[in-house]
Amino acid sequence: MDAESQIAEAIACARRGDWEGYAERFTAARDALLRHAAYGEDEGLKQQLDVLSAAAPRHDPEGCIAALEALAEALRGRRAAPRAPSAPPLDLRSLQPPEPIWRILGALERAPRTPLRVVLPHEPDPLYPMLRERGFRWSGTLRPDGGYELLIEQV
Repeated sequence: MDAESQIAEAIACARRGDWEGYAERFTAARDALLRHAAYGEDEGLKQQLDVLSAAAPRHDPEGCIAALEALAEALRGRRAAPRAPSAPPLDLRSLQPPEPIWRILGALERAPRTPLRVVLPHEPDPLYPMLRERGFRWSGTLRPDGGYELLIEQV
């Protein structure tokens, strides 16, 4: 069974509350992805997998399912045709909170179907519930310069 099928099975197990099955399917999917040449060096994917590995699905099944669905969607997107080059990320590191969050939400409101890349001084944990409520998914990674780059897309 391929990684995407294992993720779909993990989601089904989480919806049923079958946590043993969930753990087994997720571990198989994670291991398959990390062994796969196309994904083995992808830091964003590794970070998503690390977050899901540390998650407590019994305590937050909806959040876990949403994160797994975002991972599955990201994997499907990687198989799709290559995208046109994107604009450089919006650098919000010089702004004081909560200004970066307001700028991100404003940009998404103006152009919800356009993927938004932003650079922040650190991972924006308070932003994630707001994005989920508005129907967005995200992936992020630490940058070599110490910033945190986030890609936000409409679900």
